[in-house]
This record gives sequence, C-alpha cells and structure tokens, in this order.
Amino acid sequence: MENKPKDEMKFSGRLALTCKYGENGYQVPAALYEGGTADPLALEKFRIVAGTEPSYNNLCDLDRLLQTVTHIAASFEVNRGKAPLISVGVKHGNSCGAAVAADNPAEAARRMIMGDPLAIFGGLVMVNYPVTEDVAEALVGHGMPEGRRRPLDGIIAPSFDDKAIGFFQRKGDKCRLLANPALAGLGRASLDSSPRYRYVRGGFLAQPNYTYVLDFNDPELKKYGQVTRQQEDDMLVAKAIGDTSNSNTITVVKNGQLIANGVGQQARVRGAKLALNLVSYSGHDAKGASASSDSFFPFTDGVEVLAEAGIKAIVATSGSIKDKDVVRFCEDRGIVLYHIPDKKGRGFFGH
Repeated sequence: MENKPKDEMKFSGRLALTCKYGENGYQVPAALYEGGTADPLALEKFRIVAGTEPSYNNLCDLDRLLQTVTHIAASFEVNRGKAPLISVGVKHGNSCGAAVAADNPAEAARRMIMGDPLAIFGGLVMVNYPVTEDVAEALVGHGMPEGRRRPLDGIIAPSFDDKAIGFFQRKGDKCRLLANPALAGLGRASLDSSPRYRYVRGGFLAQPNYTYVLDFNDPELKKYGQVTRQQEDDMLVAKAIGDTSNSNTITVVKNGQLIANGVGQQARVRGAKLALNLVSYSGHDAKGASASSDSFFPFTDGVEVLAEAGIKAIVATSGSIKDKDVVRFCEDRGIVLYHIPDKKGRGFFGH
C-alpha cells in the first residue's frame, strides 16, 4: 500500500471454487473468487489430487498456513541461507503442530504430529516437500494404536507420488490432498506482500501485509545473553508461528519442534500459562526450550511463568514501560532475551 490510502477502491473477481457451505451449514452460498493475480501461491492455484473440494474453513486455514510456512521459510533463508524441511498443522487457523528438519521428511512429519497429538485430529497439514508413502504413513499412523488411523481434513504439499495417493485410497481416509509445486521453493520471496482487506459492516478495512522477518543481524535487535545455535533456530520457528497466530500468543519450540502454542489470550501471562499447560498435557518438557511472545511483556509475570518451566531463551518485542524490569528479571534468572522494537516486529495477530 502507499503511505496515503487510495481515495477509492473497487473489487472484482472470477468464481474459482464453489463451497458446499460457509463456516457453518446454514451459510449458503459460499465460494472462492480469484483476483487475477500472478502469485503462484494464490489459493486457486492449489490442485485437488484426491478427495473432495476444500471447504470454506479449509480455505481460511490454507491462507493462514501459507502465512506461517512462508514466514518460517523466510526466517531460515535470511539467517541460515536456505529453508529447512517444514511441516505445519493447524486447527482453526492456529498452529497446533510444527517441526523443521534438515533431511528427513517423514521425521519432520512425525515430530509435527506429536507436538500436540490431540489437537491435530481433524486438522489441516502443509509441508514444503513431496509426500511419499512414508510421509503419508507418518501423518496418519504415527502415534496411533495398531490398526487405527488419524483423521486429517487435508494435506497440502508440492506433490504426492502415486504410492502416497494409493495409500489414502486403500485406507479409505476422507482426506483432501492438495498440490502446488510452488511450495517446494519457499523463501523470503514467497511472503505475501499484497495488502490485506477485511469486511466490516458497511465497508472494508485495508492495511499493508505482515512481512517482517526476524534477522539476527538487525542492528535494532537487542540481545541480552548468548544462546546455542539450536535455541536460536527454535526462536526463528517460534516467532514465525506465534506472529501468524491469534494474539495474545506465547509459542514454545524445542529442538525444531513446536511443543505448545498458547493463542488467543486477553492477558499475556495467561498465554504463557496456557502454553505451559499444553506442554505438560502433550507430555513434553520445556526445560531448555525457546519461547516467543508476539508482542511485549507488559509486566514480568509472563516471563516468570516461562522461567519456572525451565525455558532458557525468549524472543519478544520491546515497547513496554516495564522493559527494563523484564530485561533485569531475565538476566537474573539466566534467561537469554532477544528484543526487537514493537513498532517493527509485532505479530500479525489475526484479529
């Protein structure tokens, strides 16, 4: 968007896909319209490989998945030179499973699934690598009792081989398979930079998109303490996930695996408590993990909750009148804190 809003805006689009209904069964008709963009990741460019057409809710989740996955990929490209293998699963637009790996696609899928094995039931999954039969088995079978399959609403990938497609057809899984080759080449250039619009009664809101990427060499990034490379990588994953989830969000990542995403809390300390409750519920251990807050901590209570759980690295924005207290608390507890100004690095929120 320009610095000054346009005096007039008009929308037009061509029908791309008809949905059975909208968010609920009584919201009919519902449809996806395409705006004629050349963006290779535009929703209408995802091809149905197997299963029924995506629902209205699937499309909403697909849009959020693209925000999250492209931000993870961009963060690693900026700081590590290239994107890793990425697996992300969402429910209601928020990540409930995520993992990155260097060279083992099936392992990335397994670790994503086990981040929150309860919440991922009926979820939508996106990966940036081809889905083989091994990956398919990991997504719907890993961690399940013998003979049972994990229900997923859909899997989105650059491609599916014939064995993977046959795997779902043989098992009778009602799982949508959507393919888009552009997912295989994600990086900073894949971020959505087009303006975002939202309907409000009587009109619509317009704003620039969220394209911030954490850069460890940014001169505005203040580092209080030193972390391991793994903890720093975990910061990249945590921030990308938390910043594209519904605020207030506290996100916890350990060894490249999302172990909790405490989203949608009206108080930040409650986001921290929710995240750690999810860590425990899913059988994980937060000791040595990294955490991200999608905005600043207004008090020290949130970081105190994280400290008590053994989290050793936090990335957050600065801008609170209590910033000095937060920094001092982290230094006293031996917690590394990375601070980026709120006006620059605040999360997407998804309000």
